[in-house]
Amino acid sequence: MFKHLAMLAAAFLCGSCTKQVDGQPDSLVGATNRPSAEALSRETLYITRGANDWGGDRLSYELRPDGSLTITHTSSDGRTPKEVVRGRDAFRIEPDVAARFRRLMWRVRPDLLEAQGLEKNEVRPVGCERRGPHDFGEVGVAFIKEGDDMTTKDDGVALFELPQPGSCTTRAAKLARETVWGALRLLPSSRAVEGFERAS
Repeated sequence: MFKHLAMLAAAFLCGSCTKQVDGQPDSLVGATNRPSAEALSRETLYITRGANDWGGDRLSYELRPDGSLTITHTSSDGRTPKEVVRGRDAFRIEPDVAARFRRLMWRVRPDLLEAQGLEKNEVRPVGCERRGPHDFGEVGVAFIKEGDDMTTKDDGVALFELPQPGSCTTRAAKLARETVWGALRLLPSSRAVEGFERAS
């Protein structure tokens, strides 16, 4: 599932920018019915950066409910679906750091997670529409709730895509960019990230 999600693409805000709704930060994607913070903490977050339909370098972050974080740098020539792993790091994130990271990412979480129809369940910041088939986002975030089945058939999934700065300049898009990049800066230094940055 994670490879499929990757192919779909993957600093705190000031007090005046973090209005609270029911104890949670306000949504930047128009969500109005998010579960409790406890329920949300049991979701896996899968974030991707880079690459597109023509290949290139991709960076993925997988944060699981137990606090384990895997960061992977891969590359593809675009001619085949095969990706070559260039670097991978694994960490155990402190609970308070994981909670802060999730709290920021929840601002871009869609309302519902669905077992099917990923494209239908993909959102962008409020007021941002895709400008064509090549309007690729700069960061993609998948919110995954694993079901009871051993397969992925009953997993709930929703996707958020952060548009490129030139694609959308709404207030929600600007806040979403600050939120997502602020969350990523909370994560530990990684040689996989460094390798991706050099390649990009």
